[in-house]
Amino acid sequence: MAATTAPQVQPSSAEKFFQASLYLLLVTGFAALAGTGKLDFPSMAIVIPALLLRGRSLLRGTTYLIPERWTTWLTIFYFAFYAADYLLISQSFISATVHLVLFSMVVKIFSVQRDRDLLYLAILSFMMVLAAAVLTVDTLFLLTFSLFLLLAIATFISMEMRRSERASLATAVPVKENGHFQRSLSGIAAILGMSTFIGAALIFFVLPRVSYGGYLQSLGAEGNLVSGFSQDVHLGGIGRIQQSNAVVMHVQVLSGKMSQDVKWRGVALSNFDGQHWWNDPGEQQEFHNLGISTVDLNQVRFGQSSLYSGATSIRHVPTFSYKVIMEPVGVDVFFLASMPVKVSGNYRAVSVHPDGSVLNAPHSVATLFGSAGENPQTIGIYFGEADTRNPEPLVRNSTSQDYPPHVAMLDMQLPHLDPRIPALARQITEGSASNYQRAKAIESYLKNNYGYTLQLPGGHQADPLAIFLFERKKGHCEYFASSMAVMVRALGIPARVVNGFRGGQYNDVTASYIIREKDAHSWVEVYFPEYGWVTFDPTPSGGLQSSPAGPLARAALYADAARELWREWIINYDFSHQIRLTTAMAQQTSKAQVRTRLWLRIKYRHILTKARQWQRQAEHLPARNVVLLSVVLLLLLLSPFVPKAWRTLEHKRLLRNPQRAPRTAASFWYLQMLRALERRGFQKAPAQTPSEFAASISDFSLHRGVMAFTEHYQRARFAESAEDARRLPELYAALTAQK
Repeated sequence: MAATTAPQVQPSSAEKFFQASLYLLLVTGFAALAGTGKLDFPSMAIVIPALLLRGRSLLRGTTYLIPERWTTWLTIFYFAFYAADYLLISQSFISATVHLVLFSMVVKIFSVQRDRDLLYLAILSFMMVLAAAVLTVDTLFLLTFSLFLLLAIATFISMEMRRSERASLATAVPVKENGHFQRSLSGIAAILGMSTFIGAALIFFVLPRVSYGGYLQSLGAEGNLVSGFSQDVHLGGIGRIQQSNAVVMHVQVLSGKMSQDVKWRGVALSNFDGQHWWNDPGEQQEFHNLGISTVDLNQVRFGQSSLYSGATSIRHVPTFSYKVIMEPVGVDVFFLASMPVKVSGNYRAVSVHPDGSVLNAPHSVATLFGSAGENPQTIGIYFGEADTRNPEPLVRNSTSQDYPPHVAMLDMQLPHLDPRIPALARQITEGSASNYQRAKAIESYLKNNYGYTLQLPGGHQADPLAIFLFERKKGHCEYFASSMAVMVRALGIPARVVNGFRGGQYNDVTASYIIREKDAHSWVEVYFPEYGWVTFDPTPSGGLQSSPAGPLARAALYADAARELWREWIINYDFSHQIRLTTAMAQQTSKAQVRTRLWLRIKYRHILTKARQWQRQAEHLPARNVVLLSVVLLLLLLSPFVPKAWRTLEHKRLLRNPQRAPRTAASFWYLQMLRALERRGFQKAPAQTPSEFAASISDFSLHRGVMAFTEHYQRARFAESAEDARRLPELYAALTAQK
């Protein structure tokens, strides 16, 4: 790479502005792409130094150029590398294409030879922004895109000015006016950018929204899987659960009360081999077609379904309703509060599994309902209802063993266990008289005698439950839930492990709860024929995360509120949102009209009341006061005309006595004389002096009169001669009398 000194010719203002705006356009495009968090370290390590070097060269007026033959060989090499990147390294079309765009940008900024190379750079910056739009839905993209829009307008305006400047022979903007030129062009670009942004926003909110997925959705990478939540459990296979503050979903309470320790149920796991909980993928599942109508009609009612209920006499009623706004975390599970009664949303089809989990239907299932060929719909916004009443009064004395066949087959199986585990279960429940009391005793024993920790030894363990219960006696929620489920099963009671989330941080800015990855949790559901599945949580309170406090935490709540607003009203904006927005605007407009009419009516009645009071008072006034008020009112009415009347009187006095103000009188009579001559076809040119105008009069008889009038006018006007001013009315009368 060779560094050459910039040419001695001073670049024009348009050239400077164009080069700077194009460079910032590239930086903004790369910032949008880097803000997605999907760029790998080698890409960052190559592009950032290249952009910094390019910025340094612009500031110092030097140019770093790659020899043209190097560019050719690099291009040939990268075509081969692109195939390897797509097939072996990235194994993703989007990632490989992003690498290609970044490589092209780095090569192109150091091989600019022609004007079309600069246009290619602008196109590459747009491709980076387009890739960022596919890879992210974060609010940071809105900021970078707004800046990109402004810089794109400035770049293409200055590009056209630069081209016109080079094509014409016009002189460039002087150097001393560079600052004014750049400020003016920046202001114009800002105005156009803001107008474009506002217009695009109006179009976005007004146009009907009928699509169920973006056109580029199938090209984008899948969302990140939640680090805490999983659809199976491996005990002893990890050294430490990776905790993250990343947001999984927001929950808004619509009615009822949400407890601090609420469980957001994801999937229940029934099969256990001593180290691993899982569900058989071949188990039968029930599909529900939710159609494409309004949200209120797209719903699954669980009612008396055996998925959750036991006795058919138990009627679950909704005591808690909520709204969930999911983040793109790559999980196709609807997280529901227990006991689920209904879930609804604008989705084509969902699958309800025997374990009670509700999943977004796969593409093959969606095909059954006439949506073949469309992109699989991701989970965005849905609504739920739950029966949160305490089931203890109904199951406190449960001793029934009348279990449904599928429950007895799936949720009572046990692998080979350490003999101490069943013995411990019998020891803990020795004094319990009912199945509920036995489950409660095991829950309390684990809570009170074991510690919560995320620090666990790595490596494979032959019997992780025995090590947890009898040696280490510390673990995280999956160990507690697995231990309780196994011990309850050892007593002949159906039980299963449930994965989901617990609790949440309340955000008073948006009146919603923030559920994060670190809130992922495992607990236990135990089956009672008199009721159905009942929730137990044997994990100690140390597993419940506390909400942070302080100024930074408060700022984080405001940032989360912005992300939630962006997620609901931009990313998940659809026809139902348009209906809500239109309804809200109509209601606010109607309220404003009612308030305005009410305010005007009150003011009118107030004025009318005052007028009637004044009328009654005027009827009882003495005659002298009526005359006085009439005079005052007349004076007030005449007051606007007093200055004009005064000036008219002064003017007439001046005309009668021109010697009192010779200069003013001379100007007045000269203007009168010019108007009279105009009516006779002689008009004074602006460039003519009074003497030149008088000499130009072709009419001999009129010429002598004008010459005499002009002589007296000049002496009165410039010498302040009172005698000459007194003669002007006579001379004017003589001129106007001539035919």
